[in-house]
Amino acid sequence: MKKNKKEIVKRQAKIKEKARKKRQIRLVKPPPRFMERPPISQMEAPKGFIAISSSQALMEYAKPLMEINAESLDELNRRMELASSLWNLAISRQKNERQEYSRWMERAKASAKKVLNLAGAERDRYIAEMIERQVHLFPEEVQPAPPSMFMYMRKDVSYLIPPFDYGRIRFRVDMTIPPDEEDFRLIGKIEALDDHIRRGSDYDAYEELALSIEDESKTCFKKWLTAKGFEDDPEQYAHCPEIYLTFLYRYVHDDPVLLKSVPGQYLIEFFEDFLLRKVICKPSEYLYWPPSLKLFYRFSHEKGYLSSNETAVLFGSLDAMESHFLDILRKRYQ
Repeated sequence: MKKNKKEIVKRQAKIKEKARKKRQIRLVKPPPRFMERPPISQMEAPKGFIAISSSQALMEYAKPLMEINAESLDELNRRMELASSLWNLAISRQKNERQEYSRWMERAKASAKKVLNLAGAERDRYIAEMIERQVHLFPEEVQPAPPSMFMYMRKDVSYLIPPFDYGRIRFRVDMTIPPDEEDFRLIGKIEALDDHIRRGSDYDAYEELALSIEDESKTCFKKWLTAKGFEDDPEQYAHCPEIYLTFLYRYVHDDPVLLKSVPGQYLIEFFEDFLLRKVICKPSEYLYWPPSLKLFYRFSHEKGYLSSNETAVLFGSLDAMESHFLDILRKRYQ
């Protein structure tokens, strides 16, 4: 029996209309809501603890494993896998999740054998020590209520954090170092990236450009420090602008933010929150960021990206921020 062509067309039309309505529902569905939170430096932790991001928590926990020099990236990854297994094992013990504990125990034993060549009683002692380390640093009873991207870590050590010694910032060469081909290319890329930000381009349109700037900035900045006869260790400073550029150009802001024009609230956000969440280092090493950024802006001025007035404004902002940042570090780590 032949099917009625009109009925077929009607059914197809109904199917299309139903699909269209579903698409409309998906389109008008409200975007996911983000939880408001204070900067990590202002998060109130229990006495004797500090707030850190979950990724930092795992890295802090894994320090005994990661401090041993790894021969390859694969070995480093295997150590992180072991650390993750031990972490989950300890979490399941703290939460009294027996099935999870048994599952992670098997993984931890296998990984300890593979990564550290441990077996038998020696392996069991190591696993027990790492469980106790996690329980000591991150006791379950003090952790923030879920869902949370942060944890409270016990402060086992207090640090003396003096102001940065600017007597270390000395150059043997006072003259301006003219830009070379590499410098021109870097500055051209930064200016092109600034144009993307001003136009409100989609992130996909400039992601690759932003990443290349982060890589090249370290090379050019370190080369400039060396050419200027910088008397301190350039390596201590050269890496600092990279995370700053990440924050400026690859992090979501409500306003246009450029390397040459950073509204005060975003400079505050960088030092009060982003830097402390994203960088794991000794507390005293955070002190390198304000002087490093000033040096990077001086480099950018010499290479033609910044005017003298723009440089002076940025220096003033960093000067004002530096004492506040020192107070944050002292409150957090002393």
